[in-house]
Amino acid sequence: MESDYENPKKKNPLNSPAFRKYFRVSLVAIIVILVFVLLIWLAGARQAGIPDEIDFIQLEEPEDDNPVVIFETNIGSISAVLYPEETPEYYEYFTGLVESGYYDGTYVCAVVDSAYALGGTPDADPNGDNEGADETAIEAEISDKLWALKGSMASFVGTTGMWPFQKNCAGSTFFFVNDIDDVYMDESALKRSYGDALGSAFAEYGGIPNFTQKYTIFAQVYDGWDVFDAIMSTEVLDTSQPATDIVIERAYITTYGEAPVEVYGIPVDSSSDEESESYAETVTE
Repeated sequence: MESDYENPKKKNPLNSPAFRKYFRVSLVAIIVILVFVLLIWLAGARQAGIPDEIDFIQLEEPEDDNPVVIFETNIGSISAVLYPEETPEYYEYFTGLVESGYYDGTYVCAVVDSAYALGGTPDADPNGDNEGADETAIEAEISDKLWALKGSMASFVGTTGMWPFQKNCAGSTFFFVNDIDDVYMDESALKRSYGDALGSAFAEYGGIPNFTQKYTIFAQVYDGWDVFDAIMSTEVLDTSQPATDIVIERAYITTYGEAPVEVYGIPVDSSSDEESESYAETVTE
């Protein structure tokens, strides 16, 4: 017996509302994935805002009247040239603290992975309450002439504002910048991320590339490299606090003409050249 039922005409599933909805959702997901991949790629590509040609004033011998700060510690002295023209607000603030005696008796309270040391704190413990610390916060002054090369000094105390409009701030504490593991300092990779000029400088002299254009870099060590290296290689506790106190017994401001060295410069990265050894012998005699 024949059925009176006739099959309806088959519909194309690609034209169904359900498929169109699924297609739109899938397309959005694909776009999100592509954007994510692009962001990952950009993270390893050239960073924005880094000039092709850089005036590395940290590598130039200062004039006699350039201001410097001397830190007399319980293990020796470190001298660093200051840059008032590049960081005018922080320079005025920092030198004011120095001249008031604020840093006398403060500590290098932490040495982190031999990459940097945190100094200028009233408390020897990085987790201490730092009673009496100056809590001024100054918006970071970013200069395209000052970079986080080995021996640079940077200040960072926190951020102001809400994400994504947060701004880094400088204050009374400061970093002595040393160097990071060689695995992150491949010259070709550094050039891709930071351009030929800055990438080459990081590869030759060392430093912390990811500090680039984030913090107020206000000074450059030029003397006392033996003391600098001793701080970076000191034994530390689990909190990164030096096992033996490193005390800034006195800090004062003078000029480069009053505190010169036989050879001005930053020792090259020991992993890249034997020159650093001969340089270290020259400046520490």
